[in-house]
Order: sequence, then structure tokens, then C-alpha cells
Amino acid sequence: MLSLLRRRRDSFTAISLPPDQRARAWLLWLGVIVLLWLPIAVLVYGVWEASGVTLRPGQIADRTIKAPYTATFESQLLTQQARQEAYDDARNIVFVRDPSVEAAQLDALNRLLSQIEAIRSQRGTDLQAATQQAQAALEGLSAEDAQLLVSLSDASWGRIEGEARRLLSAVLAEDVRSDNVAQIKEQLPDRVSLELTAVERRLVVALVRPFIRPNVRIDEEATRAAREAAAQAVPPVMVTVQEGQAIVRDGDPVTPEALEKLEYFGLLSPRESWPEFLGLLALLALWSAAFVVALYRSMQHTRQSRQLLLIVSLVVLTVLAGRLVIVIPELRYAFPVAGTVMLLAVLLDFRTATLASWFLALALGILDDFSLLTALVAGFAGLAGAAVVWRAERTMTFLWGGAAVAVTTAATSLAGLFALGETVVDLPLAGMVLVQSGINGVLSSSLCFLSFSLLGRLLGITTHLQLLELAHPTQPLLARLAREAPGTYHHSLVVGNLAEAAAEAVGADPLLTRVAVLYHDIGKVLHPELYVENQANRVNVHDVLDPVTSARLIKEHVTEGVKLAKRARLPKPIVDIIQQHHGTTLIKYFYAQAKEMGLPVEEAEFRYPGPRPQSKEAAIVMLADSVEAAVRAAAQAGKLYDPNDPHATSRRLAEIVDRVIRERLEDGQLDESDLTLRQISEIRQVFLSLLEGVYHPRVEYPEVAREPVVTPIDERAAAEA
Repeated sequence: MLSLLRRRRDSFTAISLPPDQRARAWLLWLGVIVLLWLPIAVLVYGVWEASGVTLRPGQIADRTIKAPYTATFESQLLTQQARQEAYDDARNIVFVRDPSVEAAQLDALNRLLSQIEAIRSQRGTDLQAATQQAQAALEGLSAEDAQLLVSLSDASWGRIEGEARRLLSAVLAEDVRSDNVAQIKEQLPDRVSLELTAVERRLVVALVRPFIRPNVRIDEEATRAAREAAAQAVPPVMVTVQEGQAIVRDGDPVTPEALEKLEYFGLLSPRESWPEFLGLLALLALWSAAFVVALYRSMQHTRQSRQLLLIVSLVVLTVLAGRLVIVIPELRYAFPVAGTVMLLAVLLDFRTATLASWFLALALGILDDFSLLTALVAGFAGLAGAAVVWRAERTMTFLWGGAAVAVTTAATSLAGLFALGETVVDLPLAGMVLVQSGINGVLSSSLCFLSFSLLGRLLGITTHLQLLELAHPTQPLLARLAREAPGTYHHSLVVGNLAEAAAEAVGADPLLTRVAVLYHDIGKVLHPELYVENQANRVNVHDVLDPVTSARLIKEHVTEGVKLAKRARLPKPIVDIIQQHHGTTLIKYFYAQAKEMGLPVEEAEFRYPGPRPQSKEAAIVMLADSVEAAVRAAAQAGKLYDPNDPHATSRRLAEIVDRVIRERLEDGQLDESDLTLRQISEIRQVFLSLLEGVYHPRVEYPEVAREPVVTPIDERAAAEA
């Protein structure tokens, strides 16, 4: 097994592309990326350039814009303004009182009064010095007031002390805020006792004023909570706009409220800035590159220029059309993007359709202002349609595909609208979504059904419906094969069963494989007597021919079969399998016969012209054809059965299948077929399972002796005798 793996690895290395061809291949795929990106970029630029005029608050409108329909919606702008007003209401401010302020300020006043009392006691020594000390003790005290404080009588000073303490205590017993400190200080003269003289009252105010401080502060946390509660209590402000109502008028300034209405109705299309536009182009370039890389990995063993052209063309056309349609609310869910995906599934395969589905969905989502809902609807709808029709064998399948698209579009749209919460889902909106989804399903299935046959023929792509038509026994070539070479026809039916089951096991196309098997030996109809399966009760013509001639005649069934297939306009995949089903294998029987006869032998003369199988289907047909012929020959020679060993048939079938597969591997016939060793092992198991079901030993039924039945006629004849 290791040697076989090493041999296949070496063969793959041998067929790798040379550097110049590899460079051309990279340039080709780079060109595909540009071809995919450039039309979309041009469209995006055109839309961006056309949407260059925008409206701004305060701008003078150059046209009158009216509402297209009646609508009631929440005005985010007015709601925000009302909630901001409620938030800023001064009644929401929560204050907290600080009792330590009153005690601290009274204590500070008492210290000042004690200091002035000490200064007064020295006034007889030096009045001027005492005045200066009093002025320094209290900042802001004028020289005149300082001299009065020092020179007043003790009785007057006593009244001033008492009133100052009373006044400060009374003021600080109230709520003094930072915003009303100045007002309270201005009102101090009005609160001094009238029993004092004017001079005494003035001095009391001068002493108390510096000690007035705020004794309450704002509780930030409680205030924030109160403001938020007030804002939340404001209900949404609803705005109703009637159909035909002028939102802005020509010559009037544009207000923020008008802009909000225009945006709601989708009447604004502001142009993005250059960085946003270039960023969008960069995203689309990355999308194009990723899509092409995915295609390259998906199609690297089967890629054809026609298939690549089909994929790129359909994707580009779909994206271009989608960019113009999906932005219209009335058509958003009716755009038949699933039709493109279904078409790719029918013409190519489900894997390619899946890639196209999600890359198309991503592109449309990006172009629709990065809408997740648009991407999900397009992706799921395309996937649903492709899953139903990718192996369509009846026209009714396309109807079911359209139904799947409609149901998936409706379900995804409604679920997305509910989940994303972008708008209020009411009965009219749900009805519009259902109608658009139905239109989407009808358009998608119709476009796919009406175009797949034409595109398939133009691009040489074989569809399942076409294969089913070719498999019908009334097809001219098949009818001729069944009539003129019945042994070959029966052989093809048996090989078809083997090949179809093997293809399904390894992920190849089972229908293509089966139909190709029906035609793989069609070249034998020209000379059916040359092939052993058609020589029942006939003389073997090869007994009178030399081995070289026999080998040449045998090989001709491949080349003649290709000619007949092309003349009958069979699809290229079937023609390829006819040409490749023997690869370049050696016609061993006549090669060995020539060597035994001592003829000059050139091995190339006894090999089929090839090429080797280039696909999984062609390789499976080769193996099934060889295995069936070898097993049939062993069965006809009586080498499968042993009455003394019940397991002999299974063991000998396994030996034959293993020998055939091993010979094809060692001869390098499967190196270009994209079959892995694991898949070859799976094919072996399928062959053994089916062959054991056909060639298992059967019980021999004994013959039962039956007594003659005497009829009345026989009895009368006996009596007459």
C-alpha cells in the first residue's frame, strides 16, 4: 500500500504544471478577480456619484419634497428633545445637607471675635497699631470699620458680638447653596436686629459676611437617577405625515425635523465620504478575491473556462441587478437571487451553488448598507432552492424548488424583522413580505427552468434532465446497441449498476456515470462479432487473425465509439468517458499471444490510445468495466464456485477485484482521475457487495417425478383398445 501511495504521489508531481504555465494560470485567476470586481465597482461608483446632493439642517431646499404615503412613526429627534428637557429640569436636582459646615463656621467666627477682643484690650497703648491688627485679622475689613471695632465701647462691642453669633447661626440653619450664597450675603443687612445702631449693624454684617458658606451639596448619584427616571417617563413622540404632505418646500430652510421625515421615507441618499467609498470598494475587492479562491479550491481538478465564465457572469449580473432592486422596499424580498443559485446547482453542482449562494448574499448585504437581514434572506433562499433542484430529474422539481425559495424567504424575512427589531412588524408589513416571497419563488424557479437548458447547450454543460433523456432505451444509439450487440448491451447494464453505486459512494455523479456506461462500448455496434460477449454460437474471428490485427480491431471500438458519440451530439462528459474508459491499458491477451508466437512486439501497439481517466466518473467506469469482464470470465470458466467450500465465491471475487484494481494502480491508469486511495477502497467494497449478490452460490432444485394424469379421453381410448 505504501508503494502504491508513493507511486501516485510521484505521478502527481510529474504532471504538475511547469513554471511558465503556472504563471499563466495565476494571471488567469487574477484576471477573473478583476473581471468580477470591476463591473460592481463601476456600478457602486455610479450610484455614489449620482447620490452626491444631500440636505443639511439650515440649508435652503432647492425643491419641494412630499411624502409618498401616509405614515405614523416615532420621531427620535422630538422624543430625544422632550426627554432631554425632562432630564435637565432643575426639580430633579437632589441636595444633601452638611451639618458640619454650621459648626465649623461658628467656631471660626468665635475665634475671630476672641482675637478682636484681645486687640481691643491693647487699644489704649497704640490705637493705630490695634486698628491695623484688627484689619489683618479679618480679610476684606476696611480701615474705617477696623478702627470702629477697636474704639467702640465695651457695651456696644458686646451687642455686636452677640448679634454676629445669632445672625450667622440663623443663616447657616437654612439651606445655603452655592448658587444663592451671593444673594444671602446681600440680604444680611435686612436680617440684623433693628435694636442696634446703624454703625453696629454695619459692623455685624462686616463680621458675618466672610463666614457665609454653602452648607448643602448636590447628591450626584441620586440626581442622576432622578433625571434618568424623569427622561424615561417621557413617552415616545409620534409624528403623522399624510400622503402628499410637503415635508420641505422649495426656498425654505431645512429643519432637523424635516430631515428626519425624509430619512424615514427613504427620500435621502447622502453620498458617503471618499474614505467610506474607498473602504466599500476594498471590501468588494476582498469579497471578489475570496470568492475566486474558493472557486479555485472547489474546481481545481475540474475547472473549465466555460464553467468559470458562467459562474462569474451570473454572479456579476445578479449583483448588479440586486444593487438596483434591493434598495426599493416594495421589491426587497422579491429579487430572485435564488434563481442564479438554482441555475448553478442544475448546471454545475451543489458545492459550487452553495459557494455562490453565500458569496452573493454577502455582496448584496454589503451593498445594501451592510444589511444582515438582506444577506441572510438571500443566502438561505438560494441554499433552499439549490438543495431541491440540484439533481432535478423531473420538471415538477422546479416547482418544488420555487416553493422552497418562497417559504424560506418569508420565514427568514419575518424572523429577521422580529429578531433585529428594525421596524414594527404589523399585518400589512407581514402581508407585503409574504407577497414578495411568493413572487421571489415564482421568478427564481421560472428563470432557472427557462434558462438552464439553453445555457447548458451553449456552454456544453450536461444537466440531469438531459442525462435522463439520453438513458432512455429508445435513444437511437442505445436501441441499435441492444439490437445489434445484445451481449454488449447486457454487459453495459451490469457495469452501470456497479459504476452507479460506486460513484454514489465516493461523491461522484452517479447519473452521469450510469448514462456514460450505457454508451461506453457503443463503438462495438460496428463490428459486434469481434467481441466475445456477442459471439454466442459463433466462430471467434480472432482465431484466424494475427494478434496485432486483433489488437488494432479491438482498440477501434474506442475511437469509433467517440466518432459515433460526436455524430449523435452526445454531451462532452460522455464522449470523454468513452474515450478514457480503457485509458492506455495493455490488451494483455493478444500481447501475450504475440510474444508466444515470436512476433516483433511493440508494447505501444497493444495499448489503447487513451488518455487515462481524467475524472472520478471515468475512473469508476474503467474499474467497473474491467471488474465485470474479469468476474464474468471467471464465472463462465467455473472458477468462482467450489461445492466443498461455501466461502470460495466471496474469496475469489475479492481476489479478482483486488487484482484488477492493483493492476490499474500499478499501471498508473488512475493517477489523473482525482480518486484517493480511500475512495478506491470504498469502490472495492461496493463492487464486492454487488457482485456477491449476483454470483452467490444457488441451491440446485431437484426434479420431482410426476405421475401421469389420466383424462377421460385416455380412459375411453383404453376401453376401445
